[in-house]
Amino acid sequence: MKDASLKDIAGDGSEIPFLSRRNALECLLGAFGVFTLCMIGQEFYKVAGTLAAPLWPSSGLALGILLLRGWRLFPAISLGTIAATHAFGDNPIFSIAGSLANTLESLIGWFLMVRVFGFSNSMARVRDLIVLMLAGAPWGTMVSAILCTLGLVAAGAVKTTGIPLSSLLFWTGNVLGILVFTPLFLRVAQRWSEGTLIRTSLRDLLWTTLLTITVTVGFSIKNTAHSGLIPLAYLSFPLLVWLSFEWRRDVTLALALVTVLMTAFTATGHGPLVRFDPMATYGEMTIFIIVYALSSLILMAASEETQEIYTQSLNLRVSSVKNEAELRLIRANLNPHFLFNSLNCIKSLITEDPAKAKYAVISLSEMLRTSLRLTKQEKVPLREELAIIRSYLELQKIRHEQRLDCTIDADPSSLDYLIPPMIFHQLVENAVKHGVESLPEATPIRIRCAVEGSGLLLSVENTGHLDFGYESGVGLHSIKEELAALYGEKAILGLRQSLNHSVVAEIRLPVEV
Repeated sequence: MKDASLKDIAGDGSEIPFLSRRNALECLLGAFGVFTLCMIGQEFYKVAGTLAAPLWPSSGLALGILLLRGWRLFPAISLGTIAATHAFGDNPIFSIAGSLANTLESLIGWFLMVRVFGFSNSMARVRDLIVLMLAGAPWGTMVSAILCTLGLVAAGAVKTTGIPLSSLLFWTGNVLGILVFTPLFLRVAQRWSEGTLIRTSLRDLLWTTLLTITVTVGFSIKNTAHSGLIPLAYLSFPLLVWLSFEWRRDVTLALALVTVLMTAFTATGHGPLVRFDPMATYGEMTIFIIVYALSSLILMAASEETQEIYTQSLNLRVSSVKNEAELRLIRANLNPHFLFNSLNCIKSLITEDPAKAKYAVISLSEMLRTSLRLTKQEKVPLREELAIIRSYLELQKIRHEQRLDCTIDADPSSLDYLIPPMIFHQLVENAVKHGVESLPEATPIRIRCAVEGSGLLLSVENTGHLDFGYESGVGLHSIKEELAALYGEKAILGLRQSLNHSVVAEIRLPVEV
């Protein structure tokens, strides 16, 4: 058995060893991505006086990497963070603490989402987005925020009295980075695998342009602190809500676009979210991102799930119609089969005993009238099926007389159970055909109906041998098809040779009353 302890699964389903050239290459590429987004996130620190960026994109990418490629890429997060903090000129103590914090943050989020709650990267269910919001985003980032703050304290950049505030700021920025950028990276990866990454329509380009213009109009003005113009910041909100339904999963791009533009404008002193107090500005930005992220992601997931449910419902309806058509075809084949057998019986009687033939025609007409009524129903009580069987056996008795010896043992408790019409009748027909009509001597037929366990047993036993001709008959083939269409694997048709030189045909059905 292969050792899977140091392996994970690639996007194509193959196993990739942790200590392999491919994994090392993917770690380097991932580290470059984390480093790049750390450098971009550093620009968001310009919200004067704050200790952390209100939106930290690399947290979203780090978690997205693990969700897409597995835990084996965690070194990418460590390497990317160390490289970024070195470029920032941070204290080595904080660099180590930050690297450990960001790595643990992503691993905790990945473990909770994938291993505990079964998150799906398709993001096609509301449940997946709730898992992201309540499991993937808050807990790993909390550990990360505390470790980063302790690193700053150890480096002398933050006093112990500032631990709560510093932890809160780190935590908020990382949570929002995950909510905005993790869905974006997952969607980009999906479109890459589908070959539609750069495929877009003119209509989508127009929507993107309109969204960009709307955000720019709302945030391009300066000196708006305490001016009462805060509604301008939310001009794009109705448009984003509309795009959540229109674009569904592609709204993640619109969400990232809006939040990055807002953060860039506000960090440079533009827009109605700027306040005289930097912490108030940070708070306004946090509220803005939370409102946009939660609204668009939940609406997106609800729209996706609604569409998926509609598609499944449509497929079920199509499948149901197809099954009904197949059943009608099967029963259309069964009825002539039954009719031909009966007519052959009457044909033999015409020359042998015309009076009996006349009686048989009357009996057949009654049987056909009843069988046509029954076959219009999907299920009928067993007692009605047995009535048809008794009429059929009486008709056969006219022809075969003493050679046909039939007994019916029906448990009274089974008579109200529902079964497909004429299906048990086919077993009896087969028994007559391969027993009475094929053998010169008197042939007993034993019919049994009973409730066994959680199912209904319908059994027909006749003298004979189980050969190829018996099993390949039209009737048995039709029975198998109808049972499969109605019950799938829950119903069983069985044939066996008993020790007393008899053939036993059995149908086992799930109980339906």
